[in-house]
Amino acid sequence: MRTAFLISVALLLSACQYAPVPLDTGWFPDSFHSNGERIYFTATDDEGQRIRYSGGPRIGVMMGRYLTCASCHGPDARGGLHMMHMRVMDAPDIRWSALAVEGAHEEQGEGHGQYELDTFREAVVEGRHPDGTVMDRDMPRWDIEDQDLSELAAYLRSLP
Repeated sequence: MRTAFLISVALLLSACQYAPVPLDTGWFPDSFHSNGERIYFTATDDEGQRIRYSGGPRIGVMMGRYLTCASCHGPDARGGLHMMHMRVMDAPDIRWSALAVEGAHEEQGEGHGQYELDTFREAVVEGRHPDGTVMDRDMPRWDIEDQDLSELAAYLRSLP
């Protein structure tokens, strides 16, 4: 009897060992085609570490929700109007095809310049448009490593 119990426990543990373990975001590690895509949807790197940020909209952290790029810019990165914490937000299109044009992110008729990797970094980390103007306070300032930022940009370049 004891042997059967130990064998059952061993089988159960070995089966669990190979089961995919979801990130605390609810996604599975193999759900993504690239680290950039993972960062966009989960705000975690390929080691499962959360990418920290400051500022941005307050979302239900107490309810287990964390801010990601997709939280505001949507699953296709096209942005648009949405409600967040009883406020209407207008998130811009951040597909690279929209960022890489002169006058990207026009606000009140004024373009803010063309994004390249270095100006994309300024936007994501410092909250500044290519022309140096400060972004809306709803844009979080991410503490993201250069390699992760480059891979996030590559993911945005891959979107139609």
